[in-house]
Amino acid sequence: MVRGLINIVIKKISSVASTSELPVSELPKNTAALTNNSRLKLALTEKLKRGINVNGEFHLPCVPSMLDDYLKLLSDFLKLVGQNLGYPETESLKTLLGNALAEGFKQSPHATLIVSYFPANVQTGLSGGVTINTKIQVESMADKYHSWPQIRPEPLFGSHPDAKVMAIVAGLGEAGKWPILDVGAGPGRNSLPLARLGYAVDAIELTPIFAEKLSASASAENLPITVTQGDVLDPLLRIKTYRYKLAIATEVLSHFRHTEQVRLFLGKMSDSVLSGGFILFSAFLAVDGYEPDDMAKQMSEQSWSYLITREELSEAIEGLPLEIVSDESVIEYEQKHLPKEAWPPTSWFLSWASGRDLFPMQETPPMELRWILVKRL
Repeated sequence: MVRGLINIVIKKISSVASTSELPVSELPKNTAALTNNSRLKLALTEKLKRGINVNGEFHLPCVPSMLDDYLKLLSDFLKLVGQNLGYPETESLKTLLGNALAEGFKQSPHATLIVSYFPANVQTGLSGGVTINTKIQVESMADKYHSWPQIRPEPLFGSHPDAKVMAIVAGLGEAGKWPILDVGAGPGRNSLPLARLGYAVDAIELTPIFAEKLSASASAENLPITVTQGDVLDPLLRIKTYRYKLAIATEVLSHFRHTEQVRLFLGKMSDSVLSGGFILFSAFLAVDGYEPDDMAKQMSEQSWSYLITREELSEAIEGLPLEIVSDESVIEYEQKHLPKEAWPPTSWFLSWASGRDLFPMQETPPMELRWILVKRL
């Protein structure tokens, strides 16, 4: 989806006028033939530039903290094609990029800035300068997930329910007595097994194609699953209050964008769960001593690995009737408790849950996906 065409153009970033472009009245009066080869080569090179045209695109993730890097990338490229930016042109290009990156990132962490370049005048080629245009291509999380069933093998999120979810459920008591809330249920990795055990499940799913798939699966097996398609953070999406003994949100907070959303989510969950009930969610936590900078924060959103510190999590919980019961590594817990044939859940899970999708490095990244179990007081 392409949105927000930015109609700001930088024209003639660099242009060197040749003698042939001057009016006849301004031509040099000296009629002696120039025989200096170096000077002649410069003239011929300038003539050749009139026949050279370039056009193409750069596709840049909308990460505002990368502004200076992107500016250098484009400036270096323009130098390669003979367009040397002066101070005014550089500042204009920086403003153009900065505004577009900020706007794109505001709309979606998955937005792309498309920078196109082409001759300012096709008749004069590179000698006439280069025009720069930008446009923002926006994809929402639901947009990106929509293509998964066509491009990724089943099962999309694993063949077995989360071991931690099943362990918590085992301690709830009689199946069917307490309904369960599954936020970000996807196509039903946890909802379907829970319903098969006899639990009534209220499932909330943002992506329409997953909500439809879950509804179809529940209907085919006549399972007690109620599916709501929508965003849990939407104030208009109502969740029944004081109804659930357990609310789960696996691989959901990784799509959030700021701590206010974490607090909104926890507030909604707190209102939905009975006193003495539990909320189980997974989240990427920074290791103690690591304070993510703007670049890491922005790129964590872009990588579906929204990163928070334990201090930020504590601030999000502060004042709510909630108490953290446990904080465990998702990788360690699931590897230990899932059946061998179900580990890892997908081909991408280990790289993502370890933080290496965000930090592609051999060393241990300063973050990890954690199981956070919270009790409603």
